[in-house]
Amino acid sequence: MAEIRREEEMYRIPDENGDEHLFAEIFRMTSDRSKKTFVVLEPVGAPETEDEDTIEVYAFEIEELEDGEFILKLVEDDEDFDEVMEAFDIVNDEVGLD
Repeated sequence: MAEIRREEEMYRIPDENGDEHLFAEIFRMTSDRSKKTFVVLEPVGAPETEDEDTIEVYAFEIEELEDGEFILKLVEDDEDFDEVMEAFDIVNDEVGLD
């Protein structure tokens, strides 16, 4: 299990090579359906995309551990992913998260 540190809604997440990458939390939700908590993270300092309206984001489930510790797991379940992305898109369209 990789260590994930949180720094005021910023996360340093190691990749498979142990190199850390900085991500900013841009959206958080708890599902009424599954009762799981999810975050959507954006890489900090990611290269610009050709489409200015597109941002690269990753959806993670927060799994709470003891003593306030937690781990982030990439959302792999299609139903969970669709729910998170739908909520993210709605909020982003209404308030502009990026």
